[in-house]
Amino acid sequence: MDYIGYICAGALLIVAIIVALVAQIKVESTYSTYSKVAGKSGLTGAQLAQKITEAAGVDVAINKINGKLTDHYDPTNKVLNLSASNYDGTSVAALGVVAHECGHCLQDAKGYSLFKVRQGVVKTTNFLSKLLMPLLIVGLILDLMYIGGVTGMVFIWVAVGFYALSVLANLATLPVELDASNRALKMLKGFEVMDSVELKQTKQVLSAAALTYLAALLVSLGYFLRFLFLALSLSKDR
Repeated sequence: MDYIGYICAGALLIVAIIVALVAQIKVESTYSTYSKVAGKSGLTGAQLAQKITEAAGVDVAINKINGKLTDHYDPTNKVLNLSASNYDGTSVAALGVVAHECGHCLQDAKGYSLFKVRQGVVKTTNFLSKLLMPLLIVGLILDLMYIGGVTGMVFIWVAVGFYALSVLANLATLPVELDASNRALKMLKGFEVMDSVELKQTKQVLSAAALTYLAALLVSLGYFLRFLFLALSLSKDR
Protein backbone atom coordinates (compact mmCIF):
# COMPACT_ATOMS: atom_id res chain seq x y z
CA MET A 1 0.00 0.00 0.00
CA ASP A 2 2.83 2.38 0.91
CA TYR A 3 4.61 1.39 -2.30
CA ILE A 4 1.53 2.26 -4.39
CA GLY A 5 1.20 5.54 -2.53
CA TYR A 6 4.86 6.32 -3.22
CA ILE A 7 4.34 5.73 -6.96
CA CYS A 8 1.17 7.87 -7.00
CA ALA A 9 2.94 10.65 -5.13
CA GLY A 10 5.74 10.50 -7.68
CA ALA A 11 3.21 10.81 -10.51
CA LEU A 12 1.61 13.80 -8.79
CA LEU A 13 5.03 15.41 -8.43
CA ILE A 14 5.79 14.98 -12.13
CA VAL A 15 2.42 16.49 -13.09
CA ALA A 16 2.97 19.35 -10.62
CA ILE A 17 6.40 20.14 -12.07
CA ILE A 18 4.93 20.20 -15.58
CA VAL A 19 2.15 22.53 -14.38
CA ALA A 20 4.79 24.75 -12.74
CA LEU A 21 6.77 24.98 -15.99
CA VAL A 22 3.65 25.77 -18.01
CA ALA A 23 2.59 28.38 -15.43
CA GLN A 24 5.99 30.09 -15.57
CA ILE A 25 5.87 30.22 -19.36
CA LYS A 26 2.32 31.60 -19.17
CA VAL A 27 3.35 34.33 -16.74
CA GLU A 28 6.30 35.44 -18.83
CA SER A 29 4.27 35.33 -22.05
CA THR A 30 1.31 37.28 -20.63
CA TYR A 31 3.54 39.83 -18.89
CA SER A 32 5.58 40.29 -22.08
CA THR A 33 2.41 40.83 -24.13
CA TYR A 34 0.91 43.49 -21.87
CA SER A 35 4.22 45.16 -21.05
CA LYS A 36 3.98 46.46 -24.60
CA VAL A 37 0.53 48.00 -23.97
CA ALA A 38 0.91 51.52 -22.59
CA GLY A 39 -1.47 52.45 -19.77
CA LYS A 40 -3.75 55.35 -20.70
CA SER A 41 -3.21 57.02 -17.32
CA GLY A 42 0.44 57.69 -18.11
CA LEU A 43 1.39 56.87 -14.50
CA THR A 44 4.61 55.03 -13.78
CA GLY A 45 4.59 52.11 -11.38
CA ALA A 46 6.29 54.22 -8.72
CA GLN A 47 3.71 57.01 -9.10
CA LEU A 48 0.88 54.50 -8.86
CA ALA A 49 2.38 52.95 -5.72
CA GLN A 50 2.72 56.40 -4.15
CA LYS A 51 -0.85 57.25 -5.08
CA ILE A 52 -2.29 54.06 -3.60
CA THR A 53 -0.28 54.01 -0.38
CA GLU A 54 -0.90 57.70 0.35
CA ALA A 55 -4.63 57.32 -0.23
CA ALA A 56 -4.68 54.33 2.14
CA GLY A 57 -2.59 56.14 4.74
CA VAL A 58 0.09 53.46 4.56
CA ASP A 59 3.63 54.58 5.33
CA VAL A 60 6.05 52.48 3.27
CA ALA A 61 9.28 53.13 1.42
CA ILE A 62 9.19 52.51 -2.33
CA ASN A 63 12.44 51.17 -3.74
CA LYS A 64 13.70 50.28 -7.20
CA ILE A 65 15.50 46.91 -7.38
CA ASN A 66 17.23 44.89 -10.07
CA GLY A 67 15.81 41.87 -11.85
CA LYS A 68 12.70 40.98 -13.80
CA LEU A 69 9.46 40.41 -11.89
CA THR A 70 11.37 40.54 -8.60
CA ASP A 71 8.72 42.84 -7.14
CA HIS A 72 7.79 42.10 -3.53
CA TYR A 73 6.64 43.74 -0.33
CA ASP A 74 8.87 43.43 2.72
CA PRO A 75 6.56 43.58 5.77
CA THR A 76 9.43 43.49 8.25
CA ASN A 77 10.99 46.73 7.03
CA LYS A 78 7.81 48.18 5.50
CA VAL A 79 9.42 48.46 2.07
CA LEU A 80 7.76 48.03 -1.31
CA ASN A 81 10.44 46.73 -3.69
CA LEU A 82 9.68 47.20 -7.38
CA SER A 83 11.74 45.86 -10.26
CA ALA A 84 13.18 48.58 -12.48
CA SER A 85 10.89 47.80 -15.43
CA ASN A 86 7.79 48.11 -13.25
CA TYR A 87 9.06 51.03 -11.14
CA ASP A 88 9.58 53.18 -14.24
CA GLY A 89 7.14 51.39 -16.51
CA THR A 90 3.78 52.76 -17.61
CA SER A 91 2.44 49.60 -19.23
CA VAL A 92 -0.69 47.74 -18.22
CA ALA A 93 1.45 44.84 -17.01
CA ALA A 94 3.71 47.08 -14.89
CA LEU A 95 0.79 48.88 -13.25
CA GLY A 96 -0.99 45.60 -12.56
CA VAL A 97 2.03 44.06 -10.83
CA VAL A 98 2.63 47.21 -8.79
CA ALA A 99 -1.02 47.38 -7.72
CA HIS A 100 -0.81 43.73 -6.68
CA GLU A 101 2.18 44.43 -4.44
CA CYS A 102 0.36 47.44 -3.01
CA GLY A 103 -2.40 44.98 -2.18
CA HIS A 104 0.07 43.24 0.12
CA CYS A 105 0.90 46.57 1.75
CA LEU A 106 -2.78 47.05 2.53
CA GLN A 107 -3.12 43.49 3.83
CA ASP A 108 -0.32 44.18 6.27
CA ALA A 109 -1.64 47.61 7.29
CA LYS A 110 -5.18 46.34 7.85
CA GLY A 111 -4.05 43.24 9.75
CA TYR A 112 -5.36 40.71 7.22
CA SER A 113 -5.20 37.46 9.23
CA LEU A 114 -4.10 35.10 6.45
CA PHE A 115 -1.27 37.48 5.54
CA LYS A 116 0.05 37.22 9.10
CA VAL A 117 -0.32 33.44 9.08
CA ARG A 118 1.49 33.16 5.76
CA GLN A 119 4.38 35.32 7.00
CA GLY A 120 4.81 33.25 10.13
CA VAL A 121 4.77 29.93 8.30
CA VAL A 122 7.09 31.16 5.53
CA LYS A 123 9.67 32.45 8.04
CA THR A 124 9.68 29.09 9.81
CA THR A 125 9.91 27.20 6.52
CA ASN A 126 12.81 29.35 5.30
CA PHE A 127 14.71 28.66 8.52
CA LEU A 128 14.08 24.92 8.41
CA SER A 129 14.99 24.72 4.70
CA LYS A 130 18.63 25.29 5.67
CA LEU A 131 18.51 22.18 7.84
CA LEU A 132 16.38 19.95 5.60
CA MET A 133 18.88 18.25 3.31
CA PRO A 134 21.54 17.65 6.01
CA LEU A 135 18.87 16.08 8.23
CA LEU A 136 17.51 13.92 5.43
CA ILE A 137 20.92 12.72 4.27
CA VAL A 138 22.12 11.91 7.79
CA GLY A 139 18.87 10.11 8.54
CA LEU A 140 19.07 7.94 5.42
CA ILE A 141 22.75 7.12 5.98
CA LEU A 142 22.13 6.10 9.58
CA ASP A 143 19.14 4.02 8.58
CA LEU A 144 20.95 2.24 5.71
CA MET A 145 23.94 1.49 7.95
CA TYR A 146 21.59 0.14 10.64
CA ILE A 147 23.36 2.22 13.28
CA GLY A 148 20.80 4.93 13.59
CA GLY A 149 17.88 2.84 14.75
CA VAL A 150 15.09 5.06 15.90
CA THR A 151 17.41 8.06 15.53
CA GLY A 152 17.67 7.57 11.78
CA MET A 153 13.91 7.53 11.40
CA VAL A 154 13.59 10.65 13.52
CA PHE A 155 15.73 12.54 11.01
CA ILE A 156 13.53 11.31 8.16
CA TRP A 157 10.31 12.23 9.94
CA VAL A 158 11.73 15.69 10.60
CA ALA A 159 12.15 16.07 6.83
CA VAL A 160 8.56 14.90 6.33
CA GLY A 161 7.46 17.51 8.86
CA PHE A 162 9.30 20.20 6.94
CA TYR A 163 7.51 19.34 3.71
CA ALA A 164 4.21 19.33 5.57
CA LEU A 165 5.03 22.87 6.72
CA SER A 166 5.92 23.78 3.14
CA VAL A 167 2.48 22.59 2.02
CA LEU A 168 0.87 24.77 4.70
CA ALA A 169 2.96 27.76 3.60
CA ASN A 170 1.84 27.36 -0.02
CA LEU A 171 -1.74 26.67 1.08
CA ALA A 172 -1.77 29.96 2.99
CA THR A 173 -0.03 31.80 0.15
CA LEU A 174 -2.66 31.06 -2.50
CA PRO A 175 -5.61 32.94 -0.89
CA VAL A 176 -3.28 35.77 0.17
CA GLU A 177 -2.12 36.27 -3.42
CA LEU A 178 -5.67 36.03 -4.80
CA ASP A 179 -6.83 38.60 -2.24
CA ALA A 180 -3.96 40.94 -3.20
CA SER A 181 -4.95 40.65 -6.87
CA ASN A 182 -8.61 41.39 -6.07
CA ARG A 183 -7.54 44.45 -4.07
CA ALA A 184 -5.35 45.54 -6.98
CA LEU A 185 -8.19 45.38 -9.51
CA LYS A 186 -10.52 47.27 -7.14
CA MET A 187 -7.92 49.99 -6.57
CA LEU A 188 -7.16 50.38 -10.27
CA LYS A 189 -10.87 50.73 -10.96
CA GLY A 190 -11.58 52.93 -7.95
CA PHE A 191 -8.80 55.40 -8.75
CA GLU A 192 -9.89 55.35 -12.42
CA VAL A 193 -6.36 54.43 -13.42
CA MET A 194 -7.62 51.91 -15.98
CA ASP A 195 -10.65 51.50 -18.18
CA SER A 196 -12.58 48.25 -18.56
CA VAL A 197 -10.34 46.92 -21.35
CA GLU A 198 -7.16 47.57 -19.40
CA LEU A 199 -8.66 45.96 -16.31
CA LYS A 200 -9.40 42.79 -18.27
CA GLN A 201 -5.81 42.76 -19.55
CA THR A 202 -4.47 43.27 -16.04
CA LYS A 203 -6.66 40.45 -14.77
CA GLN A 204 -5.04 38.14 -17.31
CA VAL A 205 -1.58 39.06 -16.00
CA LEU A 206 -2.57 38.51 -12.37
CA SER A 207 -4.46 35.28 -13.14
CA ALA A 208 -1.38 33.86 -14.87
CA ALA A 209 0.70 34.74 -11.79
CA ALA A 210 -1.86 33.02 -9.53
CA LEU A 211 -1.37 29.80 -11.49
CA THR A 212 2.28 29.73 -10.38
CA TYR A 213 1.20 29.72 -6.73
CA LEU A 214 -1.18 26.84 -7.39
CA ALA A 215 1.66 24.97 -9.08
CA ALA A 216 3.93 25.61 -6.09
CA LEU A 217 1.28 24.12 -3.81
CA LEU A 218 1.03 20.99 -5.96
CA VAL A 219 4.83 20.59 -6.08
CA SER A 220 5.17 20.89 -2.30
CA LEU A 221 2.30 18.42 -1.86
CA GLY A 222 4.00 15.96 -4.21
CA TYR A 223 7.28 16.12 -2.30
CA PHE A 224 5.48 15.78 1.03
CA LEU A 225 3.60 12.66 -0.05
CA ARG A 226 6.70 11.03 -1.55
CA PHE A 227 8.72 11.49 1.62
CA LEU A 228 5.75 10.50 3.77
CA PHE A 229 5.34 7.18 1.98
CA LEU A 230 9.12 6.67 2.02
CA ALA A 231 9.12 7.12 5.80
CA LEU A 232 6.14 4.80 6.19
CA SER A 233 7.81 2.12 4.07
CA LEU A 234 11.07 2.32 6.02
CA SER A 235 9.14 2.14 9.29
CA LYS A 236 7.20 -0.93 8.14
CA ASP A 237 10.38 -2.73 7.02
CA ARG A 238 11.85 -2.60 10.51
